[in-house]
Amino acid sequence: MSQSDLTFTDLGPVAPTAAAVLQRQQDIFQAAFDNNLNVDPATPQGQLMASLAAIVQEKNSQLLFLANQFNPATADGVWQDALAAIYFLERQGAVASTVQVRCTGLPGTVIAGQDSSVTPARVKTMDGTVLVCLIGGTIPAGGEITLPFVAQAPGPVVVEANSVTTIVQAQPGWDTVENPDPGVTGRDVESRQAFEERRRLSVAYNSRSMLASIYARVGNLPGVIDLLVRQNRTDAPVEDNGVTLAPHSVYIAVLGGADVEIAEAIYNSVSGGCDYNGDTDVTYTDPVTGAVEVIKFQRPDEYAFAIAVTLKKNATTPSDIVARVKANILADFYGQPYPNLDDGTAHDNDVTRIPIGGLVYASRFFCPAISAGASQLVGVEIGKKGGALGNFVQMTNREYPSLAAADITVTVED
Repeated sequence: MSQSDLTFTDLGPVAPTAAAVLQRQQDIFQAAFDNNLNVDPATPQGQLMASLAAIVQEKNSQLLFLANQFNPATADGVWQDALAAIYFLERQGAVASTVQVRCTGLPGTVIAGQDSSVTPARVKTMDGTVLVCLIGGTIPAGGEITLPFVAQAPGPVVVEANSVTTIVQAQPGWDTVENPDPGVTGRDVESRQAFEERRRLSVAYNSRSMLASIYARVGNLPGVIDLLVRQNRTDAPVEDNGVTLAPHSVYIAVLGGADVEIAEAIYNSVSGGCDYNGDTDVTYTDPVTGAVEVIKFQRPDEYAFAIAVTLKKNATTPSDIVARVKANILADFYGQPYPNLDDGTAHDNDVTRIPIGGLVYASRFFCPAISAGASQLVGVEIGKKGGALGNFVQMTNREYPSLAAADITVTVED
C-alpha cells in the first residue's frame, strides 16, 4: 500500500497528503502513456490530474470525518446524539429565561398562566422583551402575588432586576408589575462541547458518594442550565471561593431546574449523614423508608458582566463591526459557536459557557472579536456592570454570569 492511499491503523485512519495524492494521479497517467506525458498543471491533462486528486482528497476527508463520529470526544450533530443515546441521554433543548414577577391589584383577580385553558397573561420589560405567565394565580387578600414568567423565545435573554414594568394587555383588577430580582437567564440548544461534558459525567449517574454522582444526576434534570459542586471532608468549616462550607458537607449551586427534582437528585447522590449548605431548603421524604430530610442547595446570585472592546478601523473593517463583535462575544459568553468573517463558517472553539463561580480573563474574548472583523484589536476589558473594568473577573461560588448586548461597548478608533 503506497503513501498515497488512505490507511487504517490501530490509531485510526491516516490520510495521505494532498501532494502524495496528486503524485499518485500523475504516476497513473504516466504509466498509461509510457512516461511521455506532460503533467504540467497548465496543460489540460495536468488540470485533469489535479481535479481527480482533489476528488480523492475530498473523499478521504469525508472518511476521516466519518471515523471521528465514532469517538464521543469528537462526534457532532446526529452522530453525537446517537452515541449519547447509548447512555440514555438526549441533547438538552433551548431554555427560556424565567423571572419572578410581583403582580399587584384587586384581591380575587385571576392572572392566567400557560397552565390554564385561556390566553396567558403577558408583561414586558423596559427593553421590549415580552414575558408570558408560566403558572397563573389569583391575587390574594393582601393585594399582591408573585408568579413565574418566561420569555416568549428561548435562549439567553437577560432580564435585569426592576426591568419588568408593563402589562401588555390591560386587565381589570390587575394594576402593576415589578421584578425586584433579576431573572434566570436561559440558554440555546446544548452545544457539542457541553453535551459531551455532560455525557462524560453521566457515567457516574448510578453511583453515590462522589461529586461526579451529583453532577450526573442534577446536571441531567430538565431546565438545569449550570451547577457547581464542592465538598468539605474536614471537621471544621472551610472557606471556598467566597462560600463557607459546614463540616462534612456538600455545597451545590444550581442554576435553573425545579427545586423538588433537584432535592431528590441530591438525596439519591450523597452519602447518609452528609450535611448541606445553601439558601434553598426542600423537605424530601424517602419513598422507601419514609425518612424525612431537609435538603439544602444554593440558588446563585446574578453577576452581570460588562465588556469594553476597543479596535482600530482599517480598510477591511466591516461597516457593521459593532453588531458583529457584540454577537460573537455574546455567543462565546454562553458557549455557542460564532461565525468567522473570512469564510462565514461557524467557529466552534469547544469552549462551554462561563460557569458558576468561574475565573474569566478578558483575553477569552479576543478570538470572537477578531473573528467578527476586528483585525486591529486594541484591547478588551471586563468587569461587573456599573463597576471598574480590568483584565479578569473572579466570581464567588454563589454567583452565576450573565451578559446583555447593551452591556457590551465597542469603540472603533480611526
